[in-house]
Amino acid sequence: MAGWMDKISRRTLIYGGSSAAAALLLAGILVFVGLISHRYFLRWDLTRDRSQSLTAVSQALLREVKHPLTMTAFFPEGRGDRQKAKELLQIYADQNRHISFSLVDPDRHPLKAKEAGYRYPGNVLIEYQGRRRMADRPEENDITNAIRQLLKTEQKKIYFLTGHGERSLESSRRDGLSTARRTLENEGFKVTTLNLLNQAQVPEDAAVVIIAAPQQRLFAQEIKALKAFLERGGRLLVMLEPFRDGGLKEFLGRYGVELDDGIILDRNQVSVALGASAVMPIAIRYGHHRITRDFTNVITIFPVARPLTLKRTIPGVSPLELAASSPTSWTETRQTFKQSGRLKYDPGQDRKGPFTLAALSDITLEQGQNPKKGKESGSREKSAPEKRTYLAVFGDVDFASNGYFNLSMNGDLFLNTVNFLAEEEQQILVRQKRQAQPLMLARWQHWVLFLGSMVLVPLIMVGAGVSAYLRRRRRRGIPSP
Repeated sequence: MAGWMDKISRRTLIYGGSSAAAALLLAGILVFVGLISHRYFLRWDLTRDRSQSLTAVSQALLREVKHPLTMTAFFPEGRGDRQKAKELLQIYADQNRHISFSLVDPDRHPLKAKEAGYRYPGNVLIEYQGRRRMADRPEENDITNAIRQLLKTEQKKIYFLTGHGERSLESSRRDGLSTARRTLENEGFKVTTLNLLNQAQVPEDAAVVIIAAPQQRLFAQEIKALKAFLERGGRLLVMLEPFRDGGLKEFLGRYGVELDDGIILDRNQVSVALGASAVMPIAIRYGHHRITRDFTNVITIFPVARPLTLKRTIPGVSPLELAASSPTSWTETRQTFKQSGRLKYDPGQDRKGPFTLAALSDITLEQGQNPKKGKESGSREKSAPEKRTYLAVFGDVDFASNGYFNLSMNGDLFLNTVNFLAEEEQQILVRQKRQAQPLMLARWQHWVLFLGSMVLVPLIMVGAGVSAYLRRRRRRGIPSP
């Protein structure tokens, strides 16, 4: 009897010790994993539209943070949106180890809130290398814009030409450009207007000059100033409308972009599915360039557009097609086509597409080497880099207007073009709009999920436990009940 009791005690000690060792080992593994995860964070966003991640623009910007950046969000305790703001700030902190955040109750810490310039709940104070910026709301656009302004000590200037009936930067109507202006400011640019009738030349600090659908012709001295701007390395973006060229036809032709008279019409399965009218051609084909590199299986919409023709025989000028209409498009050269009600392709009068909707001219301003000098000296001198500039031309302006800017990839095409011209290539990205997508299940899927998680899995666990218990009893020689 004593021997049997000793055997049971020894077996209990062995099993108990094994269990205790396993528990300690598991606890050690959990502590080790916790320490590793604290230092090396890894996170997967498996949502279909990446709704739990920052946009590509924000992620690219955060890679530029090389020093400690702190974010302080001011939220009273008990507010329902406090937790949502905390989750967003945590995503920012997870992107870069230099970023940290905290939440402060302004009612409990009024002095700290006053010192930070707190105005209302949701303000986020961002500090970086002694500089500070307040984001009005705990939203990605506001926070990313504030961080961008802290990282960029100098803002590049974008000038919009005025004085000829161009689209307004302040108008909130569908044909205005206030959305484009606000988005450019969020990209870190300073946007202002330029009237070449009041000054003889384009300012030296201009990164890009944009001409948005002039209704009247530019004067000769204005075109001369734009030409001088290009020749000194300036960048120019021209957006036009059908039947109006603003007196720029000859000027653009010098740089390989010829303006065809007429308007592009299109009717195909895609445009019909989108509800687009015949005067809203879509682009599904894009040129091989940095601006449109990520434009795969996407469309852009160009309401009321004119065709462009590229001339590749001009020395020192290399025009490239950025976007083209579909093969089903055609052109109508009469301005009265709407009144006639004729919106069908006529092989006898109309030209068939595709047509160039947007183009970029790569302009060489000077050669880096004197061939005659190199031949006389017989030396193998390295040629200096060529001085070059770029001119972008769109046969449409409405694609960037308030009414269409946020449709499909219109805004991305506009912003990528401006960023390329302004030499901000790290901001040439596809800016995805994300909204939370609810998981929609069919009735049978509901039952499968319910039975699987609430019935099948528990039964498997119970069955495995009973089976293990019976095996252990048999090993000990105890008969099953």
